[in-house]
Amino acid sequence: GNRYFPRETIRERMEIQPAGGLLINGVYSQSMVGRDTQAIQDLYRDNGFLQVKVIPEVKDNYQGEAGHVKVTINIEEGPQTLVGKLNIEGNSAVPDEELRQIIVASEGQPYSDTNVADDQAEVTSYYFNRGFPDVKFEATALPMKDAPDRMEVTYRITEGPQIFLDKVLVSGLHYTKPFVVERERDEVLAKQNEALSQEKMLELQRRLYDLGIFNSVDMAVQNPEGEATHKNVNIQIEEARRYTFNYGAGFEVQTGQPVGSSPQGKTGASARVSFDVTRLNFRGRDHIITLQTRYGNLQKRALISYGAPRWWDSQKLSMSITALYDDTFNVRTFEARRVEGSGEIKQSVNKATTLLYRYTYRRVSIPSGSLLIDPNLVPLFSQPVRVGIPAFTYIRDTRDDPTDSHKGSFLTLDAGVSSRIFGSQDRASFSRMLAQYSTYYRFHKKRWVFARSTRIGFEKPFSTTDLIPLPERFFAGGSNSLRGFGINQAGPRDLTTGFPLGGEAILVNNFELRTPPLPLPLIGNDLSAVLFHDMGNVFSTAGDIADSFFRFSQPDKGACLANPQNCNFNYMSHAIGIGARYHTPVGPLSFDFGINLNPPIFPVQTGFQKLRRFNFSFSIGQTF
Repeated sequence: GNRYFPRETIRERMEIQPAGGLLINGVYSQSMVGRDTQAIQDLYRDNGFLQVKVIPEVKDNYQGEAGHVKVTINIEEGPQTLVGKLNIEGNSAVPDEELRQIIVASEGQPYSDTNVADDQAEVTSYYFNRGFPDVKFEATALPMKDAPDRMEVTYRITEGPQIFLDKVLVSGLHYTKPFVVERERDEVLAKQNEALSQEKMLELQRRLYDLGIFNSVDMAVQNPEGEATHKNVNIQIEEARRYTFNYGAGFEVQTGQPVGSSPQGKTGASARVSFDVTRLNFRGRDHIITLQTRYGNLQKRALISYGAPRWWDSQKLSMSITALYDDTFNVRTFEARRVEGSGEIKQSVNKATTLLYRYTYRRVSIPSGSLLIDPNLVPLFSQPVRVGIPAFTYIRDTRDDPTDSHKGSFLTLDAGVSSRIFGSQDRASFSRMLAQYSTYYRFHKKRWVFARSTRIGFEKPFSTTDLIPLPERFFAGGSNSLRGFGINQAGPRDLTTGFPLGGEAILVNNFELRTPPLPLPLIGNDLSAVLFHDMGNVFSTAGDIADSFFRFSQPDKGACLANPQNCNFNYMSHAIGIGARYHTPVGPLSFDFGINLNPPIFPVQTGFQKLRRFNFSFSIGQTF
């Protein structure tokens, strides 16, 4: 019986789903039918069909099969009611034209009680924000005599007296410097004698909470029932605890983890524990000092940072200084010990766009005995390296949820230069650029998601005598890049031992088809599946990307077997796979199983090996 709305529009609002595809048994219950009936009625009534009737009909044992149910939704639309005339009365401070721009109801448009309620909320909020706290709104709707399917709608407004701001009084500060609150106050409620705006009061409350140093911020107008036209605003603040302690434990499981002297690594589990201390509101200036520690089989890390959220009193600028010690063994070729200091300025251009300006100085050393490639072939790789890099990052993020995105896009561009001018040691001068662009599209009733991501990076030494140190090179493979490889197993390898060397260029392209929740017993709607295709590799030089784009398998395997010096790892690897996502409050738990369609062969000290074809990983969060 639906004529006004197409079937697809109605089905989008329904919970019950027929069997088919991933829904082997469909989704059905009597309560769902009731909710769907109400949703369809609301859809029609919001569009002027005040007499609509929606009658569900449920037939058991459909086509003679026990347990099969047929649901028929019968819709009697009835006539559509439109707004024939709209009157606005009682307004003197705000003209008609201004009010008609913010209300939904207009002559010739469908009439509904929902639109009237929305208009009431909009008009009263509009008056509240202009200093009319006692405004009243009344609406009447009567059928027109000469046209029963047309309504004459009248909005009657009683404005009441206008109230103006006198002073803002703050209490409850013990450790916080008064200028921290005054800075926010002056930017929101800066003008004395201006109309007292409810919206600005809520904005000031939100900004004080966003500082992260207050447990509660209560705001109220002093003597709200009094007849004075100028009133004070009282702010009562409770400061948060200045010290916060966080601790936890976890583990990760995936192929390619470093075990013994195997260049491919093995399937392994890495336990880790963490302990963090945060000092809020340092010196009463809303600055933050943080100590973060991690200890595990793959990584040992200690980081201390100092952050100023409002640098130079600018809401769009923040500054941080970080010192870091990191001992990482997540690349089988070496264990890297890193001592690093950095300074960063963050500029929030708008809600979606962020710019980062930073300088990083680090010293990376490789402990004696951990380097598993021949140091005579690549002497610089086994030496301590000092690198000073100024860098710039552009970020544009329009995703609906960064931890589990369904729509929007994410773009980041990072560029930096290492040179003696900035503190790098001799023979470690190079430029670096890394870009990533991800998009997310909903389709098929907005329940399925097609996600794609492309990551491309280049590094270039300044001269033929410069070499890019091993810890600064690109690596790929694992749960967050190419799932056809174990962790960091993609790209060039040492021709003596077979261990990964990294490269000066990287290209990674991921396609994912993310299913809607799979209704299963006990699990509910928290489990979904992912089908993926990963393409890319790590390349020796930037020029090898273009040369290898249509090369789908390792070139000249026969020449490689005849002479290890002829082994070439520049080709475009492809992998397909399936994954599962279990949704939790902190993000989805991810399990991925990938099949490398064209794994390479490589020399080892005892002959040759072929990289494993099957890889899996377990982690928290989506791949991108």
